Amino acid sequence: MNTPPYLLEEFVVVAAPMRRVETAMTERTLMLRWMSGAVRFTPEEQWSFAEGARWRLTLTGLGRLLEASYTVSTRRPGLILWAFDGFWEGFDAWHWRPAEDGRTLIQNRIEYRLRLPILDRVWPATVGPLMGWDAHVQMQRLRQVCEQSA
Repeated sequence: MNTPPYLLEEFVVVAAPMRRVETAMTERTLMLRWMSGAVRFTPEEQWSFAEGARWRLTLTGLGRLLEASYTVSTRRPGLILWAFDGFWEGFDAWHWRPAEDGRTLIQNRIEYRLRLPILDRVWPATVGPLMGWDAHVQMQRLRQVCEQSA
């Protein structure tokens, strides 16, 4: 594969303890409140974040044109690490850890390569910047969900 690697990383500090962030990251109703509307992220079997759980990501509005299989490759308190393969391949890490004053730092880091060479020509000027903006907005929604959930 000759395509260059891409990296997208976002951080947010939330006024919520680790336990509340864990719930927002994994409970279906809460997760659906903060997840990006640009993607449809669905379990292939059941709603689970156990290692080996399989999910499917589809970009909304594009049908099955751009979709990827996601597998939980590492799961422990404060971390969900997805490996994905499809129109892109790489890793999507959600990590949260204690910060000062009972707050929690949440990090989302996506490292990937595009598998369709034609995408490398248009990605940096189209989808890439939109994805960065969408990731930032998603983190702000995650902050709201964590801070509003009791």
